[in-house]
Amino acid sequence: MKKLSKRTWAWIIILVVVAAGVVLNNIKGKDSVSSASSMVKKPVKVLTGRKFYKQRYVTGDEAAPDKVAIINIVGEISNSRYGPSYRRGMVDELIDQMKEAEKDNSIKAVLLDINSPGGPIIDADLVYEKIKKLAEKKTVVAYLDRTAASGGYYIACAAKKIVSHPLTLTGNIGVIMDYMNLSNLLGKKLGVEMGVIKSGRYKDIGSPYRSMDVSERKMLQGLVDEAHSRFVQVVSAGRNIPESKLANIADGRIFSGAQAKKAGLVDELGSQEDAIEITKNLCGLKKAQVIEYYTTPKLRDWLLGKFEDTKIKGTFSSLPEPALKYLWMPSVER
Repeated sequence: MKKLSKRTWAWIIILVVVAAGVVLNNIKGKDSVSSASSMVKKPVKVLTGRKFYKQRYVTGDEAAPDKVAIINIVGEISNSRYGPSYRRGMVDELIDQMKEAEKDNSIKAVLLDINSPGGPIIDADLVYEKIKKLAEKKTVVAYLDRTAASGGYYIACAAKKIVSHPLTLTGNIGVIMDYMNLSNLLGKKLGVEMGVIKSGRYKDIGSPYRSMDVSERKMLQGLVDEAHSRFVQVVSAGRNIPESKLANIADGRIFSGAQAKKAGLVDELGSQEDAIEITKNLCGLKKAQVIEYYTTPKLRDWLLGKFEDTKIKGTFSSLPEPALKYLWMPSVER
C-alpha cells in the first residue's frame, strides 16, 4: 500500500474538520458565542436573514443610558462577495449597522471610524447616501483614521463634522479606471492572436487583448469626468466650499490630516478619543457609553469563507476589474 504524503494527510484532516464543523453546527442550530459575549449588552433583531448584530461596550460610562455607536469602515469599500460564505458584502453590512443605529432610541450619535482607500464609485455612493439619511435623525461624525482617501473621504463628507488625526492620509479627490493591454505580450512574445466576434464597434471596449483607439479613450474619459464631477459636488456640498475653489485640489493629490484642515477638508484634528468627545458635545451628552456592533458567524459559514478565500486566491485572475473607482493606490489590486 502506497504511503500517503504529508500534504495528502493535511487535506484529509482539513476535510474532516470541515465536515465535523458542518455537522455540529447543523445540530446546534444557533451561533456559537465566544467568551467576548460577556460584553454584549443586548441581541439585535435579525436583519439579513443570516446574521444578527450585538452591541459590545468599548469605552465611556458603562452605566449611562445614552450611547454613541462606532461603525468601523475598514478596507476597500466594496460589495463584492463570492459564494455562500458567512460574509455579506461590506456595503450591505455597513448599511445594516446604520439601520440598527437609526432605529435604536438609546443611540444618540454615530461615529464613523474610517480607515479606507475608497472603492468602486457606486459602492462608495451607496454608503454616502445612507450616511446622509442617518444624519437626518442622528448626530454623525466621521473620524479619519490611518487612511481615509478618495472614496474613504467621499463618504466622510456626509457627516456633520470631520475629525482627523494630523498624520492621516486623506484627500485623493478623483476617479480612476485602470485596464491592461496584453496585445504585445501575447502577439509578439508568445505568438498568440486573440479573436472576437462582436455585435457592435464598442462591444469589447477595454479588452486586454488589443489597444484602445482614440474614440474609445474619449468615451471612457467622459465617464471618468462625470464621476469626478459628482465627487467634487459631494465635497462642495458637505464642506461648504465652492466648486471653483476645489478645482485646484481635486486633482488626486494626497493630504495629511493637518494639510486637509488647512484646505478646509477637515474640521478638527485629534485622536479617536477626541472624536468621541466631540461627538458627545455635538449632541449635548455629558456621559455616554460607546459601543460597536459585531456578529458571531456560524462555524459552518466561517469554514466555508476560509475555503472560498483559498479557492479565489488560487483560481481567479489578477486582472483589474474594468470599473470606475474612487480609489487610492489601485496597485493593491494589480
